[in-house]
Amino acid sequence: MAERTHPKPGAGPVIGRRPRLRRQGGAGAALALALLCALFYAPLLLGVRTFPAGDFTDHFLPFSLFQRNSLAGLHAPLWNPYTYAGHPFWADIQAAVLYPVSNALLLLTLPFDGAAARLYFLQVEAVIQVAAAGFFVFLLVRELTRDFWGALAAAICFMLSGYLTGYAPLQLAVLRTAIWLPLLLWLLLRAWQRPRQWRDWIGAALVLATSFMGGHAQTFLYVAYATTGWMATLWLGSWLDARGANAVQTNRHLGRARLLGAAAFVALAGGLVAAQLLPSLEFARLSVRAAVDYAYVSGGFARQDTWNLMLPGVLTHFSPLYIGVVGIGLAALGTVSGRVCSGRDGPLEAGNLAEPARCGRAFFGLTALLGLLAAYGDNAFLFPLLYRLAPGWDMFRGQERAAYVAALGLSVLAGYGLAALPVLTRLFRRRYALVYGAAITAGVYAFGLLWQLPGRSAVSNAHYLWIAFATLVLAMTLALAIWLDGWSTRRAWLLCGLAALNLFVANFATNLDAGGPEAKAALRPAAVALQAAVAESAGAANGLSGRAYNEFRVTEDYGMRSGVEDVWGSSPLRLARYAALFDQFPLDRMWRLTGVGHVLTWRRELFAPSTLLGEFPQREDTTYLHRLPQANPRAWLAPHVQVADDEQAWASLADHSFDLDATALLPPETGAQDAEAGAAIFAGGGDVRLTRLQPERLLVDIKDSGGGLLVVSENWMPGWRVQRASCPGADGCVFEGLSPAGVAWLTPLRADLAFVGVAVPAGDVRFELVYAPNSIRIGSAISAASVIVLLLAVAVRLWRRRSRAVAHPGCG
Repeated sequence: MAERTHPKPGAGPVIGRRPRLRRQGGAGAALALALLCALFYAPLLLGVRTFPAGDFTDHFLPFSLFQRNSLAGLHAPLWNPYTYAGHPFWADIQAAVLYPVSNALLLLTLPFDGAAARLYFLQVEAVIQVAAAGFFVFLLVRELTRDFWGALAAAICFMLSGYLTGYAPLQLAVLRTAIWLPLLLWLLLRAWQRPRQWRDWIGAALVLATSFMGGHAQTFLYVAYATTGWMATLWLGSWLDARGANAVQTNRHLGRARLLGAAAFVALAGGLVAAQLLPSLEFARLSVRAAVDYAYVSGGFARQDTWNLMLPGVLTHFSPLYIGVVGIGLAALGTVSGRVCSGRDGPLEAGNLAEPARCGRAFFGLTALLGLLAAYGDNAFLFPLLYRLAPGWDMFRGQERAAYVAALGLSVLAGYGLAALPVLTRLFRRRYALVYGAAITAGVYAFGLLWQLPGRSAVSNAHYLWIAFATLVLAMTLALAIWLDGWSTRRAWLLCGLAALNLFVANFATNLDAGGPEAKAALRPAAVALQAAVAESAGAANGLSGRAYNEFRVTEDYGMRSGVEDVWGSSPLRLARYAALFDQFPLDRMWRLTGVGHVLTWRRELFAPSTLLGEFPQREDTTYLHRLPQANPRAWLAPHVQVADDEQAWASLADHSFDLDATALLPPETGAQDAEAGAAIFAGGGDVRLTRLQPERLLVDIKDSGGGLLVVSENWMPGWRVQRASCPGADGCVFEGLSPAGVAWLTPLRADLAFVGVAVPAGDVRFELVYAPNSIRIGSAISAASVIVLLLAVAVRLWRRRSRAVAHPGCG
């Protein structure tokens, strides 16, 4: 490209200016980013490496297998019987039941039912989403700067950042939720500039809903706050733009259109997410996250982790703040070059964009700063304020995840920096190159002097010397590119390539583990033996096999893969009342309540009679598989009913003198009042048999019942219903009055603190116990109605456009 000069009074000689970017380059950028991402993750795509063992393989893989089996069985994945003695799968937002990207890939690969194949395709999904995140940043920064190279540099910095290639892929819900924010901001910016074109408002609503369906509520909290801040920035920019405008009436009309579009955006997004939002809120109110203290949620980065902005991996395995020393240099340049919300002396010419777009530099700079401060948790001043004043910040632990918005903000600023380079004065560029080079050199030296000591650093001295050398070489190359006169496409390619090389070398091996999907997806021998033992004893306990108690010997969610119902799991969301049975509660009483028949433990001998079925030596110790002499029942009929609040119920259930077979405990809200009268009427007894027809459907068959309260060892949630009942009585199990205990017949209740109770009459009783919550029904109806309204609106729009084309065939 030929160099051109544009002298300005008092500004010094200008090095060069590129012409305004034409609306092209998107396809080329998408291809380049996809190829770069594929090269970065080539070992995964070739199937010779996998992500390390952890939540990806132990948590999200079983989730995907369970959902795949539900789809293959043509029923909705409402209830998961394999963890936590029954768990609301749909309502657990991390299951991402309605996330369109994973569902589309799941449907395309439905014939592949093996765990290894499912693990491979989950990794492919993660790679696709990382590449998509880069392209979304490209679209946003190109809209803000009108500069192809700045947009490409920003995309590379975010796509290969320490955050997006480190922690996020292993926590797949984080990645699924996080990638959509830059696309959302891009669509809102376009909608703001053209508020009467509804496609951008609709697209923004669809993207926001997709982000929510991704399944990580904490990351969506960041998305929601960033979106709110972006819209406030756009409002502010519009107001600043209108102050000096002559066409006041035009701006007033634009303001109305923007207000209407923003309202439609929020309403449509809210309607689309209702199918997931309503059941998730219902579940969250009953979960352990409903009441957490400040100490639990206030953790974050230690202050010394700030070094990871410049030096990757020197203190921790992950470096979520790292966008590369090249990216940091460009981000700092993007921060200090040009004047905020002004077309003067910056890469954005006056009139090139609407005023709100020129405020993007300030927004992303502030976003990066606030994200960084929030990521420190209680180690900085911001999180205590957010905890007390900002809704939602008191619900989630791990505040270091706020590094997500810091990484995005810094990446966008890096795009601003590269876009600014061709129009900065020679004096400014050389001063910046000197300051930047000196700062990086001083930082590398200071860390080596103060922190590279035994016990303080995560790397050896030799490894640190390599990191320091590479950092200095990259920094000096960037400084030289900024220092030199002139500008060309070749230098822009060099800086984008330098940023990619920097991040590629730093982050390539962060999440690569030895072995392919076959080896990583294989169940441990102890889990295989437990699966066989449970299958052998099938039908021994009320028609259902006894549950297993896994004392952290195999991965917590193994049950979804092996078909073994366990009393524990790994989801951070679990029912609070059920979790109380694992908090200083007698182990044998917990086994009795949850129907345990097999125990996987480190204990060679249990405190109760058992049969040792196998032992499995491990590196540190040995795992032992025990079978209890008689599996604890999965359901029992109690003749007595007693009212107790949660605290009293917990104490009674833990007391070995309390007869669980004789008395069932009901909470005061059920209306049961007269336990003695109930005891006089009910005789109890009878043969109870359970059959699981589907994960969320149990067949209950009771013979020769004396009547009483049937306690089913399945976690209680609002939504359990009795269907297809058959029992004595002219009205077919529908009785006008209440039992002496004040409980309606065949109405599912919460019994024994955390389980399902059903009052049944004497005689032979047969019914289905089904989990079908109203929250899912109502939410799905709202979402379906929103989709219908959207489709009708699109159809009307297309019909009107066609009508105009027919009426005026010569108008283009």
